[in-house]
Amino acid sequence: MGTTAPTPSFYTLPSHLEGDDLRLNQQHQVFRLLLTSSSGRSPSSTTTLLKSPIPPSTPTPLRVLDLGTGTGIWASEFAAEHPHASVLGIDLFPPSYPAPPNCTFAVLNAEGSDAEWDAVIPPGTFDLVHTRMFLMTLRNPRDVLRKIFRALRPGGRVEFQEKQDPYRSDDPAEQDSAILRHSRLRIEAAKKCGLDRTITQKIPGWMGELGFEGVEAEEKRIPIGGWMEEGDEAIKVAGEKWRECIAWGTLGFAKKIFMEGLGWSEEQVLENVKGAVEDLGKVKVYGAIMFVTGKKEGV
Repeated sequence: MGTTAPTPSFYTLPSHLEGDDLRLNQQHQVFRLLLTSSSGRSPSSTTTLLKSPIPPSTPTPLRVLDLGTGTGIWASEFAAEHPHASVLGIDLFPPSYPAPPNCTFAVLNAEGSDAEWDAVIPPGTFDLVHTRMFLMTLRNPRDVLRKIFRALRPGGRVEFQEKQDPYRSDDPAEQDSAILRHSRLRIEAAKKCGLDRTITQKIPGWMGELGFEGVEAEEKRIPIGGWMEEGDEAIKVAGEKWRECIAWGTLGFAKKIFMEGLGWSEEQVLENVKGAVEDLGKVKVYGAIMFVTGKKEGV
């Protein structure tokens, strides 16, 4: 484990939120199911950790960086399924998930200086960089993309699996539902705290500006709850698990930014969150995940 780096001045979740490891690990299962729905394979398949397959020409041993590793579950599972890879997971706090020998973790502020990055993430050394629901939590995500580009070897690839806010509904009658109002308010509150929760759609353009090649983006919708009557069974299961994740995490995400950004009292936040969570499963609301891939020029 690396040395603890300075914590950034604003972080939207407590460092050891009760039950948050459970939420993050269930969120991981949601992504596996979401990827399974497009791959047509079993949720236990290695293809469900990434949207894009690793090219056969990729050098071995494969060096992989997982930024914003959370509990470390993605990094640990990737390492277990690719025993000849070397996987490094990075986050602000030490991960809790048990890791195989070819997976290590370090503590680093991704928005720290280039020198702090270089001490943990040497430039030009990684074949694959992965993030999940990470870039939208940063004050300066474009600069972190620049650092990611530096970390890649020539020909190295990235895959960003990032959520798009706000939540959506195709039913005009549901636009004023408590969960959609809460989702829009969260964007407003975060903006006043210096965070832009709508940056996901900007990622492909930033990547092009920074020198990434072959940039591709694909959006996948995921229902919040099990309300889908037709469609892929994996998506239906993912939707119900996603509803549980949101119910667990909504207060933790909202409390600090609503109080600091909107000037709300704790009682106001609790009332708003209560209404939003009660809406889950009652209205046909969905979220969107953007999968963005690209590579650094080279072999």
